[in-house]
Amino acid sequence: MNQITRWQEKFASKLVPPAEVARKVKNGDRIYVGSMCSEPKTILAALEQSYVEDVEMLQFIRGTEASRLAAGDWGRFRMKTFCVGGASDESDSMSEYNYIPLYHSQIPAFFRNRRIPIDVAIVQVSEPDRFGRFSLGISVDFSAAAVESARMVIAQVNPLMPRTLGDSFIAGDRIDYLVEATEPLGELPEEPLGETERTISAYVSDLIEDGSILQFGFAGISRGLMDFLKDHRRLGIHTEIFTDPLIDLIESGVVDNSTKNLYRGKSLATSCMGTRRLYDYVHDNPLIELYPADTLLNPAFIAQNDRMVAVNLAMQVDLRGQIRQGTPNWTAFEGSGGDSDFMRGATLSRDGRSIICLRSSSLKSGRSTIVPTFGPKAAVMMNRGEVNYVVTEYGIAYLGGKCIRDRAMAMIEIAHPDHREELMKSARESGYVYPDQVYYRICSPELRRRIRTDRIFKGGIKGHVRVIKSSDETMLRDLFYNLSEESVYFRYFSARRSMPHRNLQQYVNVVEEDGLSMVVTMGPREDRKIIAEARYMITPGDPYPDVAFMVDENYRGHGLASALLRYLEEIGKERGILGFRAEVLLSNRPMIKVFEKLPYVLHRNSMEDMVSLTWRFDEFKSDRKES
Repeated sequence: MNQITRWQEKFASKLVPPAEVARKVKNGDRIYVGSMCSEPKTILAALEQSYVEDVEMLQFIRGTEASRLAAGDWGRFRMKTFCVGGASDESDSMSEYNYIPLYHSQIPAFFRNRRIPIDVAIVQVSEPDRFGRFSLGISVDFSAAAVESARMVIAQVNPLMPRTLGDSFIAGDRIDYLVEATEPLGELPEEPLGETERTISAYVSDLIEDGSILQFGFAGISRGLMDFLKDHRRLGIHTEIFTDPLIDLIESGVVDNSTKNLYRGKSLATSCMGTRRLYDYVHDNPLIELYPADTLLNPAFIAQNDRMVAVNLAMQVDLRGQIRQGTPNWTAFEGSGGDSDFMRGATLSRDGRSIICLRSSSLKSGRSTIVPTFGPKAAVMMNRGEVNYVVTEYGIAYLGGKCIRDRAMAMIEIAHPDHREELMKSARESGYVYPDQVYYRICSPELRRRIRTDRIFKGGIKGHVRVIKSSDETMLRDLFYNLSEESVYFRYFSARRSMPHRNLQQYVNVVEEDGLSMVVTMGPREDRKIIAEARYMITPGDPYPDVAFMVDENYRGHGLASALLRYLEEIGKERGILGFRAEVLLSNRPMIKVFEKLPYVLHRNSMEDMVSLTWRFDEFKSDRKES
């Protein structure tokens, strides 16, 4: 006698045909239905053939069969859901009016205290284990609380449903009726990722440190990140929905969950959505455990992981850092309260990071996804204090601890270049920035990407080299006030005592046609500072642009000025610049030595207390010696 026969005999009194179990549902019942990939289609088909009317269905994410019933005769089936979106045809009539906005961690409590009463729970389960326990398989999420709270529980036993471990089991005596039905679980096709998504993924990977615990919003972002996480180590998974790309992270050794404070060695989720490969992988897999949403998505529970990193998607972000979630970027679901739980949990985690990703412009309309404000129907899914980073294909904006002005400037910098000037105009009109705030497209995205690099200077100083940005105003101000009076005099040839906003704007808005300004930053991303700045400025009609430097006194002697000078030279040559000029006070011997080390012939023009040094890129000292 095989195991299937044993469980059938043990629960023979509960086994009923689909048509008979459908008659157990009464008119006016509110039924919870397993969602999307775990939707019990056989029982739903039997309900359609029954005479039941005025049934209200609840689903986490609506599936194809339940959506089809809800789109039919409104006198029979209606739908409420905890996400706007799902596996349904775009032409169906399901809209936002039946969306229940709750953080996903809250939903089980609403079932249990009957603020959202459940009359019948219809779920799909695996075959029972040797102890007679059925597993909710790939959909533990809210199903566990629905089963616990419902007046009647109907379970569709599917041999193709994997037995997942964790807090996923239902005792046989909690189930009123069982229906045998072998049907393929819902599968989600892989969505192709373009160059934009890959660029965003590369930026996100820079924000993920070894030992981080990861949550990925349900979308292609986790697959896009795969290529950029291959060299990471000791990552962990604590997420809402487990998807196929996470298998590769585990099997490649990138994820081992070794740094978790709780459930060490385990990848945790509330549900799974993907392909048959995923469902076979999680079956009886002790490395993957599924838990109810109120446990796993509790921000306090999430925050017990150090270095928690939550990566989610958005439809739009406004200039103040508020988030509107939605569907036009990758596959996503508007109203994903689980993302909000994780973003809050990540901000509470020690060294945690919350990250929002979006295209800079809509895939359909081409409009900017970074907006001054949302429309009248837009739902703000995350407030201004829940997001640390916003990432587009044009860079990373850090918002933590920033005032509205600094947030607006940072957001405009990662907007699509075609929309930045209009966004700045709106920011001025809305009072988000100073009335005299200016914005220029400083340089091309290609040049930004090329210059952006990490470098180790003399003495092991780790710095990040990049083009200056409009939002660097505060950091450049701090650099100025860290300089001694002597250093200020060396740089500006006057005893300048202050650096107000009107002056700083000129320094941080160097357009590509007028020159180039580069900075070296150091420190953690949440507390970076500029330790050096270098620039060349073009004077019309003069073939030799002026170069100038500013280096934090605590980091002099580490080769920062020399390195930046070489970068400026390289870019200058590409732009057809013949050479540079520098005016230096005679008393500024360290700076003069930087120029004397150049391989070029220096032409000196001495004045009272100053020397003007000019050099051509095609005139080398070695050539003179040979001649």
